[in-house]
Amino acid sequence: MKWLSNRISFHRHSEYTTILISTKVEKWKEGVLLAWMVLWSLVGIAIMGIALSQNYLRHIAGETPVSQLQLFLLLFLVFWGYYLYKIVKVYLWRTKGVEYLKLDRESLVIKRGFGKFGKAQSYRLSNMGTIKILERSSRSYSWVMQSAFWDIGNESLEFDYLGKKIIFGVQLEEDESKKLRQFLRTEIGNIEREKKSRKK
Repeated sequence: MKWLSNRISFHRHSEYTTILISTKVEKWKEGVLLAWMVLWSLVGIAIMGIALSQNYLRHIAGETPVSQLQLFLLLFLVFWGYYLYKIVKVYLWRTKGVEYLKLDRESLVIKRGFGKFGKAQSYRLSNMGTIKILERSSRSYSWVMQSAFWDIGNESLEFDYLGKKIIFGVQLEEDESKKLRQFLRTEIGNIEREKKSRKK
């Protein structure tokens, strides 16, 4: 196994090349995500307990109908459940996740995996456009938020595929994006030259 950067490794097999992009962060960041997940879970459990306690609801409701208070708590639990899902997903991404690329003579496979889980997408090289660095303003709010360790996003590379934009390379540094782009371009170029030489 060889390395393009601290996060990007590759291995050339006889018939294909695999590239792994690590999603891990520093231990203190993992700790922050874990604490956030645990505390948010406890908040939801506490709200569930309140919602199910008729006596306590009557005590705190005052003149507000209990059913109205329960509806408010239910809406909060929907909000809570959505963000718990997001927090758990990010935590698993940062502890067990990997962005996996597989390049062979016919296609490029891109997969975001959580351990052994994850959906792979295959793209035929003959239908792919040139791999480019995705241009985004580093001052934009969305770029800043998606670059944070508590988010999964801010892809840095793209290519056209049958009229669609395919993006990958989550939260790569500028130097890493350039190295990966060049590596893929070189590997695909070598494949195309090999195909042409075989036809002669």
